Amino acid sequence: MKIADAHAHIFPDKLAVKAAASIGEFYGCRMYKPASVENLVAEEARAGVSRCIVSNSAVTPEQVHNINSFIAASCAEHPAFVGFGSIFPGMDGWEAELDRMQELGLRGLKIHSDFQKLPIDEPGAVEMYRSVAQRGMVVLFHMGDNRYDYSSPERLTNLLRQVPDLRVIAAHFGGWNDWEHSLRCPQPENVLYDTSSTTPLISHELAMRMFDAFGPERFLFGSDFPMWEPKEMLRQLLTFDLGQDVLEKILYGNFMKLFGLRDD
Repeated sequence: MKIADAHAHIFPDKLAVKAAASIGEFYGCRMYKPASVENLVAEEARAGVSRCIVSNSAVTPEQVHNINSFIAASCAEHPAFVGFGSIFPGMDGWEAELDRMQELGLRGLKIHSDFQKLPIDEPGAVEMYRSVAQRGMVVLFHMGDNRYDYSSPERLTNLLRQVPDLRVIAAHFGGWNDWEHSLRCPQPENVLYDTSSTTPLISHELAMRMFDAFGPERFLFGSDFPMWEPKEMLRQLLTFDLGQDVLEKILYGNFMKLFGLRDD
């Protein structure tokens, strides 16, 4: 089966070790490897992944420009990458930066509200999300954390009431470490879910309930590298009783449809 990874992070070599350690400290766990481009390329190859979304998240407005330039340059060097830039919601100059992101060929945004300490439905960012939707870009939201309320399912629901045509990937089955909450708060059809940082942690029974409730056409495989080894995350997904047709959608078909991609 062909495989696409909808959730992986990269950083410049000089930041790759520090960035991974910082993420691990935030979540109280050890990272699999430093988040360098070289490491990601090698690990995706080991897992048989042929396409992947790459991103990282700005925690201040000042980081946005350099992050987007780095992601775009990495995508130019590695055609298998689909670049998601970063924005700090409500920052000055967001419209010009969205223009630049599109000129750079970036296909979407990664927003980590818990890192940024701004809720998904931050009122000052709604107009920005309307512009994102008009541009046809996709937003990958980190979703869920029972320690905070920045990225709860209700906040995404509230944003989508105001920007109903925004295309979204709700990471971590829509609610990391709070999956029952996500199951109780289903999102509209323009929201897909990724499997990252979930399959090793969630019960088999609850995961299957969520696959059934949301539908196989709404899931994307994600590794969350450098938190996890892509090959191991693939193995974890294959332990679920999903069937060949469903797996082909989750591993590749839904990804290709989302971006309107075709294999040569």
